Amino acid sequence: MTEQNVKYPPHKVGFITPPAWFDISPTEFLSIAPANTLVMQTTMRPPKFNYSVEQIAAAVPELLLCARSLAAADADVVAQLGYPFSLVHGWQGAQAVQQQIQDSVGKPFVMMGVEMVHALRHLGCGSVAVASTYYSHHMETVLSTYLVEAGVNVARCANWQSQGMVEESDTGVFVGTGELDPMGWETPAWAVEKAVRLVSQSSPEADFILVTGGGMRLLHLAGKLEAETGKTIVAGDLAPYWGILRRLGIRQGVTGHGKLLTSLP
Repeated sequence: MTEQNVKYPPHKVGFITPPAWFDISPTEFLSIAPANTLVMQTTMRPPKFNYSVEQIAAAVPELLLCARSLAAADADVVAQLGYPFSLVHGWQGAQAVQQQIQDSVGKPFVMMGVEMVHALRHLGCGSVAVASTYYSHHMETVLSTYLVEAGVNVARCANWQSQGMVEESDTGVFVGTGELDPMGWETPAWAVEKAVRLVSQSSPEADFILVTGGGMRLLHLAGKLEAETGKTIVAGDLAPYWGILRRLGIRQGVTGHGKLLTSLP
């Protein structure tokens, strides 16, 4: 039998995506994954979910149920999308949640917010400017506290409100309407690029840029923006993809999508 005729078992990745949100991450991941990769997706469905900090923090049992379902379907790796499901627990708490779920399902479990810190550390981040995009001022405080607890040196944190891209609001977790509605599955590229450029310009001392918000699709923008700003970019799509590839045992970096994905240990 020739090598071309050998059928290798596929990589199988299960994605847990946030409630009431059309997340394209599983499909997008396939564009950089090995050719024999399969994906499966389950959406969290906690009752009467409204994205308050309290409800996000209380969603761990739902995360566990989703992870068990995907593990039972024989996923090799289970990945959770959505920064806030890590941030609201603090750095130590988020790691505990990740370990709890991983131990329970018996499969590697990637949490977006935890993997983001590992990515920054892996690349040797000195200081980071955070484009917190559609996070409200309240959620931005939760994010900043989380990063400081994780030992990340935050040079600046700027959301769309402070950057003048949306109207000021003191309520809720997210801000933005219309084209910049955070419940949309993909924020327009111009808004992502503007947020990155503004926070870069206001933080010349930072060597990294962190972009939060699951709707911020940096996969096809990171390379260009890194070249333009001279700063390494870590984002909510790049970090979990990197974490999944690592846990699948992939060692060949993915080029054309920024520095992080080229650096697989």
